[in-house]
Amino acid sequence: MNLPSFVQRLSTASSRSIAITCVVVLASAIAFPFIRRDYQTFLEVGPSYAPQNFRGYIIVCVLSLFRQEQKGLEIYDRLPEKRRWLSDLPFRDGPRPSITSHIIQRQRTQLVDPDFATQELIGKVIPRVQARHTDKTFLSTSKFEFHAKAIFLLPSIPINDPLNVPSHDTVRRTKREIAHMHDYHDCTLHIALAAQDGKEVLKKGWGQRHPLAGPGVPGPPTEWTFLYAPRNEEEVRVVEMIIEAAIGYMTNDPAGKVVEATGK
Repeated sequence: MNLPSFVQRLSTASSRSIAITCVVVLASAIAFPFIRRDYQTFLEVGPSYAPQNFRGYIIVCVLSLFRQEQKGLEIYDRLPEKRRWLSDLPFRDGPRPSITSHIIQRQRTQLVDPDFATQELIGKVIPRVQARHTDKTFLSTSKFEFHAKAIFLLPSIPINDPLNVPSHDTVRRTKREIAHMHDYHDCTLHIALAAQDGKEVLKKGWGQRHPLAGPGVPGPPTEWTFLYAPRNEEEVRVVEMIIEAAIGYMTNDPAGKVVEATGK
C-alpha cells in the first residue's frame, strides 16, 4: 500500500466531509429563524385540519408545495357551470387584507373588532342563514375545519341528477359541505360558490380561492372560496347574501341565472 497516497485520499475525504457539514450547519443557521417565525405563524392561525404541533406544520409545508394562485378570474370561465345566484354584489371597501402565507387561510390585517365579533358574528351568521333553509340543509361540524360549524346539504337530497352535474361534482368533493365560518378565530369563511359567483366575489374584492383549489390539485374544488371577515353590519349582510348564493348553487335552486362569460 502506498501510505502517503492513502493518507492524502483520507485527508481529502475528511476535508470534503467537513465542508459539507459546514454548509449544512450554515444553511440550518440561516433557515432556523425563518422556520421558527413560520412555525409561530402556523400556531397563531389557530385550530384547523392540521394538528397544532410540529407534525401538523410539516403536513402544511408539504401540502404548500401544491399551492395555486388565488385571485385569477380566467379559471372560472373554463368551468362548466354558467349560472349565477349572486346579483348586485357591491365592491368591498378598501384594499384586500393580508393573508397568512400558509395553505391554512386566515387574515393577518383588517381584523374584526372583538366586541363586534362577539355580538354579531360568533355562533350567529352560519346558524342564522342555515335556519332559512332547513328543508335542504343542516348544521354539523365542518369536514375541513374540525372546530367550525358548517352548513351541509341534507343527505336525503340526491346528487346524481345528470342535469345538475356541475354543482353535484362540487357537492361530492366538499362532502356536501356548503360553508363554514372560522368564528373561533378571525371570522373569515370558506364557502362553495358557483363559478360565476366565485368570479364576481373575487372581482369585487370579497375573497380569494383556497390555495389548493384547482384542477389537478389534491385539495378542495376550484369553487371553494375564502371570504374575508365582515367588519360591520353592512358587510355581514353582504356575506350572508354570498352564503345564500352558495346554498342556491349547491342545492340547484332554479333561481340561478345563466350569465355571459367575459373573461374579465
